[in-house]
Amino acid sequence: MKKLKEKITNPTLTETAKLFQVARETISNWVREGYLELDSQNHVTLKSVDYFRNHYAGKVKLHARANKLQKEGNDIAEVSNTIQKELKRKKFDPSIGDRYEKMLSESYKNKEGICYTPLRIVEDMLDGVEIGPSQLFLDPCCGTGNFLVKALERGVKPQHLYGFDTDPNAIMIAQRRIKELTGHEAPHVVCADFLQESPKLNLKFDLVFTNPPWGKKLPKPERTRLAKQYRTGHSTDTSSLFLFAILSVLKRGGKAGMLMPESFFNIAVYENARKAVLKRTLLKVYDYGKPFGNMYSACAIWVWNRISNGTNEVACFDGNNWSHRPQKSFKAMPKHILNYWTSEKEMAFIEQLLNQPYLTLKGHAQWALGIVTGNNTELCSPEWKPGYQPVYRGSDILPDGLKEASLFINPRDFPRYQQMAPLKILNAPVKLIYRFISSYLVFYCDTEQRYILNSANMLVLVNNFPLSAEELVEIMNSPLTNWLFQQLFHTHKVLRSDLEMLPLLTDLSLHRGFNLVDLDR
Repeated sequence: MKKLKEKITNPTLTETAKLFQVARETISNWVREGYLELDSQNHVTLKSVDYFRNHYAGKVKLHARANKLQKEGNDIAEVSNTIQKELKRKKFDPSIGDRYEKMLSESYKNKEGICYTPLRIVEDMLDGVEIGPSQLFLDPCCGTGNFLVKALERGVKPQHLYGFDTDPNAIMIAQRRIKELTGHEAPHVVCADFLQESPKLNLKFDLVFTNPPWGKKLPKPERTRLAKQYRTGHSTDTSSLFLFAILSVLKRGGKAGMLMPESFFNIAVYENARKAVLKRTLLKVYDYGKPFGNMYSACAIWVWNRISNGTNEVACFDGNNWSHRPQKSFKAMPKHILNYWTSEKEMAFIEQLLNQPYLTLKGHAQWALGIVTGNNTELCSPEWKPGYQPVYRGSDILPDGLKEASLFINPRDFPRYQQMAPLKILNAPVKLIYRFISSYLVFYCDTEQRYILNSANMLVLVNNFPLSAEELVEIMNSPLTNWLFQQLFHTHKVLRSDLEMLPLLTDLSLHRGFNLVDLDR
């Protein structure tokens, strides 16, 4: 009887993951680290769940990112009550949309992928777009209605305006703004999920302008279903799902403008989305920097739903300078990367380089990630102790050597770590270690079987690779390879998928003779 009761009352790993709104793998990590305990049926004990909730959730640094939703935030029910009361008043305050966004807690906005578009960007995205009164205009995630209001001001009739959002408060604000501006109701501005409703619309739109939610937290089965429905490939981020849904309802010859996350332009999982864009005519790319006052960078694309032969010029603004690139130059990029930050002159130089002999690491190396202890404070020591070994961070790796180790780990703790590379790679006679969190390449050839933390990664070359480890390090650290890496990938992390595609020019004289100043002339 005791075992039966224990099985019923203690949650499974999956149930515990739902309770804390994290992945099941995260719960497994917390069990391995000793934060949660299992009963005889491999269920999580309620006692450890309660203790974790009261002493660790949202408080321990390790879990602050993985468990954001446990942090205290504003009560959305209380915010809703405040907004609804205000909307019932006869006198309308136009600033209510901005104030509503400020009322929402960061955890709620993170969960829903909410970043309302500043009016200056809305105006800029619609600037120069031909808008007629008979055209159908859609914002599939309209929030409080900034794009809709500007479309009305540009001449769109209320009955031709379509807007969707899953936030009832935002929709009520948008509806009230439209009524105040036009004196008419907005019959097609509704509280609904566009991803669910678009197949039922039986409509095609002349214009679609929006800022889709980025990283909205959807259950994995739902994301998988939507990705299959819209054929998004490996990308199940909501920004990609909305892009495909938008293209499905855009008229032939219609135009769309979308504010997309920085990762859309260069990360591998978005390749299918970039291919879908490049099947149409890409008109313009504009980098708005960090318009939301946080770490997120945003960049807009304008797409004309007309097949391109690749000769059309794409206007690109990288935040500082304009350039004009033929669309076919993007199709030639690895992973169809939209490297709008590369000018016409720079692109011509890249094409010259790619006519030279080069290798890639694809299929020529064994790869491994740095160690993830799960709790560096507890499992790493700032001082050497008997039995401990030095461990190096990414910042400790320099092109010409390593900094003196400032952290030490005990190999006896290896079973407690969240992530460990295979010992055959860690202990390889020769391996390359490199910074992972970095905008440029910093490699070092390790011949002393050193340990590294997860801000660094490693690779071991296969025996038949034509370059030695020392030659490869020289190539990787060269200004030419770094310039090429930044022009092609433009990331803040050195990803294996990018390194495997990076052209490794084997003529060392090219690296030793490269001067960026000459290119700028």
